[in-house]
Amino acid sequence: MKKLILLFVVLLTANSTFAQDEAKKGKGKGKLPVEQRAQRSVDKLDKAVTLTADQKTKVYDLSLTRAKKHDEIKAKYKGQPEKKEEAKAEFKANHKEYRTSVKAILTPEQIATLKAKHKAKKDAKKAGTKPTKIQNEQEPEVEEMIPVED
Repeated sequence: MKKLILLFVVLLTANSTFAQDEAKKGKGKGKLPVEQRAQRSVDKLDKAVTLTADQKTKVYDLSLTRAKKHDEIKAKYKGQPEKKEEAKAEFKANHKEYRTSVKAILTPEQIATLKAKHKAKKDAKKAGTKPTKIQNEQEPEVEEMIPVED
């Protein structure tokens, strides 16, 4: 009986520890506030191409607007699985508007740099080479930042 109780306590402790680790990694419930999501977008873009202070401010404002609109769309269609395609279309239009606005802020050199990084990532994906975790952290998701088409 003592062994059974001890086993139960150990399993209970291990489960709560695992849950805490998941929450620390960001896999738990809860989503970042719009301000943090907007700042993350700016940081990723700044890491890919160095932004000026003015560009950072403008991109932050655009990212903040995009994140707020994204949340509005999500709330609008919450609990309506039959309207999933409509929601997708609105998300896509919102993202496209953001990307074209950001592209207008960037210099031609910065756009060329992003396109080159996107092409390199696309080629690596086609070749079947998977980037390591360290490379992923160093190379943000370029295709999310601006449109690659002209």
